[in-house]
Amino acid sequence: MSTNKKRINLTVDHRLYADLERLRKFRKSSSLSAVVVDLTKEALELQEDIYFAEIAEKRRNEPTISHGVLWKK
Repeated sequence: MSTNKKRINLTVDHRLYADLERLRKFRKSSSLSAVVVDLTKEALELQEDIYFAEIAEKRRNEPTISHGVLWKK
């Protein structure tokens, strides 16, 4: 069956495969691919959180502007 989704070929060692298989059973997922997609999405969200946390830390000592001043209320 054809699909519009992009494919990625992934080669893993036996231990990682076994870990993914255990996680698939634990999550009661239909496929290993679904587990890998879910884990990838989670990892991307975590990376985004780290990125924005770093920006926030850099801005920590910058002066702030109140909401009223910013919107001229």
